Amino acid sequence: METQLPNPVFLNLEYIFFLIYRAVNKFFSFLFGTNITDPNAGSNFFQGLKTLATLLVIILITVILYCLVRLYEIKQADKPKKVKKEVGVADSLELPGVAGSTHFIDHGTTRRNETWNSIRSKLLSDTPSDWRLAIIEADIYLDRVLDQKGYYGDTLGDKLKQVSPERLPSVQIAWEAHKVRNRIAHDGAGFVLTMPEARRVLSYYEIVFRDLEVID
Repeated sequence: METQLPNPVFLNLEYIFFLIYRAVNKFFSFLFGTNITDPNAGSNFFQGLKTLATLLVIILITVILYCLVRLYEIKQADKPKKVKKEVGVADSLELPGVAGSTHFIDHGTTRRNETWNSIRSKLLSDTPSDWRLAIIEADIYLDRVLDQKGYYGDTLGDKLKQVSPERLPSVQIAWEAHKVRNRIAHDGAGFVLTMPEARRVLSYYEIVFRDLEVID
């Protein structure tokens, strides 16, 4: 009795390659609208790649522009609001004449600064709390003026560090006045402010504002 050997099973490579070829051809035709057997398939392929690359560049530029706009909006929204508090006098301060687009009025060569006049008028009071308030308001006003001059920072101290004596000759005087303001805010009633001292500090701010050309 003869032993029957199993028939060998051969892998049909030609058929497999044909299936792969047909799948690639369908994909190529779907993507670029042509057949790989077409003599112009190569040029159509590169034309398709060029079109695809152009679309990707346009999308990338659009995304970059959108991100830049959003970053600018976020930066503006996160810009710290400068709210100054006075110890023992008021919870918050609102300077007259600063909320609008301009803080002074020009009449020829005469400049009448209503904000500074309002601050300086508090020295006419006999109440030390008014003198303290005048110094704190002058410091807030200086902070806002430096903003308008293009100096940015979280605090007035950060802005003063950016100012050079060439740009503002009285920058050291501004530091001295700012130090007194800090003592008023931090020490509260523990800091004794006399009328001569209050006048001296306000005169420092006045010199700085003259150098900044917001008062005459």
